[in-house]
Amino acid sequence: MKKIKYFIGLLSIALLSGCSTKIDNSTVVSLNGKDGLLGYDAKMSVKPIYKSINRVESNFIVVENDEGKFGIADKLGNLKVKPIYDSIGRFHNGFANIELNKKFGLINKDFEVVIKPIYEESLELIYNTIIVKKNGLYGCINSDLELKISPSLDMILNQQEGFKRVELNDKWGFIDNNCNFLVKPTYDYVYDFSNGFAKVKKNTLWGFLNAQGEFSIKPIFENSDQF
Repeated sequence: MKKIKYFIGLLSIALLSGCSTKIDNSTVVSLNGKDGLLGYDAKMSVKPIYKSINRVESNFIVVENDEGKFGIADKLGNLKVKPIYDSIGRFHNGFANIELNKKFGLINKDFEVVIKPIYEESLELIYNTIIVKKNGLYGCINSDLELKISPSLDMILNQQEGFKRVELNDKWGFIDNNCNFLVKPTYDYVYDFSNGFAKVKKNTLWGFLNAQGEFSIKPIFENSDQF
């Protein structure tokens, strides 16, 4: 009982005096229905003003306000991203999803918005590209965050051996990991690259493309396995 009273006393002092030093080790605490952040030295680094502290990372916290909107603060309580988003994802390959009105964008590790939330599916940097969807169509953003292919394709499937399959109007082709077309969608169907070759269908017959998008074997076969 004495330990509990002592802790509550320290907590009350911390709430009155605040905190000015960085705390590496901390835990989420609740007071009067609000969440804050308490350091191992029993000082409040973030006053309990939030509906919830949704997540604690190594150098920041994801906070939720009374309207159910999410933002990011450092562990001293300084807001880095105002709580205006419907969700904030975990960082992966240097970026995290932000969601607003069922649209998705990205922030970087400096908490800057690098892709505005205008896309219909969550975004992720994989193999140096970010596949985006808008108005039901797919596009491609490269690692420099340049929109190289505007949302105009019916499908973009993830890569195999450095190339992604793409579909437009029931025709198939390939793009590379810089969002450049290797082969525009002209084939009736294509398989992923395997051992440097892609099996493709043209006018009911099958052949094989090489990594330069050229025919190594012209489509003359009724069927074949992949290499």
